[in-house]
Amino acid sequence: MTAALVVVPGAGAGTVTFVRQERGPYAGFWLLPGGKVEFGEPIIEAARREAAEESGCVVDGLDLTGAYEILGPGHHFVMWAYRSRATAQVPARFSGHHVAGVMQARWDAVEPHPTDMPILNDAAAAAYPRELIEDRMTREGIVMANVLTGETFGRATVDATTQA
Repeated sequence: MTAALVVVPGAGAGTVTFVRQERGPYAGFWLLPGGKVEFGEPIIEAARREAAEESGCVVDGLDLTGAYEILGPGHHFVMWAYRSRATAQVPARFSGHHVAGVMQARWDAVEPHPTDMPILNDAAAAAYPRELIEDRMTREGIVMANVLTGETFGRATVDATTQA
């Protein structure tokens, strides 16, 4: 699957927009707004659409900050990550599409899903320690590689039934 997301800075210093995922492999976690690229949809347009649907933030002036291959239990996808050049505010009383909540908070006040940690770091929006990212990725059974830089996080759990 191909997906896209946007790092949407909030008005306050160091704040980022997070959504609480309602469904899918990361249900229950705080994530950056994003989701599946629809057939025929340009990736950057999917990022804009998903940011608006999930957070209510209308974004423009997007910069590509990373592309990641993510492999975890029951899922495998490529995530295209963008950062909005401008800040945005979540509209009052906004209710996102397939999200249980939306918030804008300082990056260091939230522990998002571990796949969002390196994305935030690469977008110069956070400074999560590598050790924390490695620990959380491994605990979730996820391997994530930045296809632009080759940097990899996490370790796959080996299925003993495939060992000879």
